[in-house]
Amino acid sequence: MNLEQLQTFLAISQHRSFSRASREHKLTQPGLSRQIQRLEKELGVELLRRYHSRLELTLAGEKFRLYAENVLSQHRKFLTALREGAAAQAGKLRIASSLAPGEFLVPELVSRFTASHAGIQTEVFIADGAQVVAELRERRWDIGFTGKQIQKRGLQYDVVAEEEIVLAVPVAHPFAAKREVKLEELEGQPFIETSYGEGALRTVKTLLARRGMSLPPHRIATSLSSSRAILLTVERGSGVGWVSSLAVGPEWKGRVTPVRLSGLPLKRPVYLVRIKQRPLQPIAGSFVNWLMSQVKAS
Repeated sequence: MNLEQLQTFLAISQHRSFSRASREHKLTQPGLSRQIQRLEKELGVELLRRYHSRLELTLAGEKFRLYAENVLSQHRKFLTALREGAAAQAGKLRIASSLAPGEFLVPELVSRFTASHAGIQTEVFIADGAQVVAELRERRWDIGFTGKQIQKRGLQYDVVAEEEIVLAVPVAHPFAAKREVKLEELEGQPFIETSYGEGALRTVKTLLARRGMSLPPHRIATSLSSSRAILLTVERGSGVGWVSSLAVGPEWKGRVTPVRLSGLPLKRPVYLVRIKQRPLQPIAGSFVNWLMSQVKAS
């Protein structure tokens, strides 16, 4: 037997009429009748009987109807899963992210994910956290990454990493030998800050304010648009700057030294954010499932 015979039998069992089933399947009544005869011969049982002008299923016919419905249902599910799996292997993954995760965490995650999903193209949009959320709610991007929770209805936040805000200083700076400095030692230092979105300096001020503290008087030497630009400027000895620990990777060893505030850990989680009630596109869903499995394994 084949799928077409199963579909034909279900149409006949539904309409209880060869003529109506033939119109649905665009086959002749004799053609339908021959299909049923072949089925009955193969199965060795009678499936249909005619009572007056109406077809009725035999007991064996009722059992076969349930079998046919189950086979066709499983076949449809298989095709759907197969197509979704193929869709999850190719296409575009659209990510909106705040500055530090977008510069350093997201590229690493995407690189690891696409190593086994070569057909995927990734587009990353960098903005501050509020805009990331706004873009998600407008359906412009699939998922987002932020360093803080924006309180808007219908959002789901999952912690996927942690970042610490550190003070990047030149290797020849007196702070570099200490590795930790007191808050008051920052007075008068020339600072390089980011001029883009939710920079590390703003995060430092927020975290200190929660403790009833604030930065001592200092001067801003320059404002730059990215953490990498800050690190390059610090390396040249033009000042010190707050950056995410995500930014100070192995390539900066011997070039810039990360320094912490004594007794004041400036840490915050990094969140994956998405819209709760919105189904993800296959690619985005595959990426999220992969990411959450990595988080659980770590």
